[in-house]
Amino acid sequence: MAAKVPAGRIAIESEKDLKKHAVSILRRINEDERGGLMFLLNPVFALEEAGFDLNEEMRGHILHGLRFGAKAKARIRELDEAVRDVAGRPVDALSDEQVSRLLFVELKIPLPGPAADKGTGTRKAKSPEPPPPVSEELLDAVKDRHRVVPLLIELRRQLKGGWRFVDRETYEKVRAGASVTLLRRVRFRKHPKNP
Repeated sequence: MAAKVPAGRIAIESEKDLKKHAVSILRRINEDERGGLMFLLNPVFALEEAGFDLNEEMRGHILHGLRFGAKAKARIRELDEAVRDVAGRPVDALSDEQVSRLLFVELKIPLPGPAADKGTGTRKAKSPEPPPPVSEELLDAVKDRHRVVPLLIELRRQLKGGWRFVDRETYEKVRAGASVTLLRRVRFRKHPKNP
């Protein structure tokens, strides 16, 4: 089952563009019988398939914006800014490599280790050694050693919540007719601002 690709691609480069083209988005998504379902599975893939070109910023904005409610988005933004302030750069809180590098290489937070059990305290992370793998247990063990660690713990928990969108492979399987859900058809419509 191939999706209809409307003539005339539309560039979406800002939230203003999203609002400006809302009616076209709804119309194009609903042109395909399974367009609403595909949008729920992954809105970025569905929009691109419907003839919209999204830049990287808008791809992230759409996925992030639809995954979380307003309160969660505000808290995630606040936590992300606080981590960025400490790091001096953006840090992907879900990247174990970036978190490990920040904590144990850049901030030189002491690692818990076998020496801690013997009463000698902790061992220092050495720059030449690769940073240790990050786990929730490791973060919990060092949460009192720097003010950024509790922020990272909360940010990681927030980011792991929310609606999950499917990857490209799953999206294509469903597009081809595979059934991964009880939903067969979803339609969207625009509601008036003041009901």
